[in-house]
Amino acid sequence: MQTKTIGMITLWMVCCCGGGLFVACTPPPTPRPPVDNNRVFNAGFDAVWAALLGAVTTGEEMLTLTDKTTGLMTFQRNIPVKQLDTYAFDDTGMLMSSAIANVVVRVVEQAPGRTRVAMTTKITATGKDVLDVLLSRQRQVVLDSKGWLEREYFERISNRLHEQPPAL
Repeated sequence: MQTKTIGMITLWMVCCCGGGLFVACTPPPTPRPPVDNNRVFNAGFDAVWAALLGAVTTGEEMLTLTDKTTGLMTFQRNIPVKQLDTYAFDDTGMLMSSAIANVVVRVVEQAPGRTRVAMTTKITATGKDVLDVLLSRQRQVVLDSKGWLEREYFERISNRLHEQPPAL
């Protein structure tokens, strides 16, 4: 009886120490580089809003909210799985089957003729890891944006602003 108790205590101590070592040995998460998600345009609020609306209605996006009085716009865009590494930090190790970018845009007039556009993007991806394949299930994870999607929309807005004739 005493031998069983000592054996159980020893086994318990080994498991606790091993688990503690595993946690202590995992490296800290790597910090993500800052994402350029703000841009100031030398144009009025109405011109920037019109350019933004034109930039996000190309057929790839689904607008979910537009409120010009508050300067708030939200939309979703499907991200091809092959391009997920371009648009998001994916360190999950999962086999992804689909991804959707959820973008919140805030437009604020800083001064007459100067308007700031801020975009916040989170990418919701659906995928499987090894255990999920064995259990025949899928999971969703939220990934951080690398900033490429924001840059793409900022370039579209800028191009549309340069195409517009100057206001008289």
